[in-house]
Amino acid sequence: MPLRNAPIDRLAIALSGVCAVHCVLVVAAVTAIPIWGLGWLTAPHFHEWFLAAALTPSGFALLSGYRRHRRAAVVVMGSLALSLMALAITLSTLEVVSENGESALTLSGVTLLALAHWRNLRLGHRGHAAH
Repeated sequence: MPLRNAPIDRLAIALSGVCAVHCVLVVAAVTAIPIWGLGWLTAPHFHEWFLAAALTPSGFALLSGYRRHRRAAVVVMGSLALSLMALAITLSTLEVVSENGESALTLSGVTLLALAHWRNLRLGHRGHAAH
């Protein structure tokens, strides 16, 4: 069975890295961002857009990987990761956490999501080699 979702897992890992860099840089350079003309990085709905963009490909890649390797822990890990990202957005919107708290939750979520996709990719290759 071909590894059709391998490119999606790789893309998800890369996007998780981009998100992590975004979180760190926004917190570190929040005062310089408007000067550099990068205000869209701090747009109120940026995190919502990024989460929405992550949901479909992550769901597809993790579920199709599960059909191949049957490791529910990978899907649970990915679901928990996406939930952490959604929780960060929700708590920030409700002003329950600071910007640093939102960044910490988001970074935890994207790191866990990248790990889920990495594990999915590794298990997919291992299962593919066995056939």
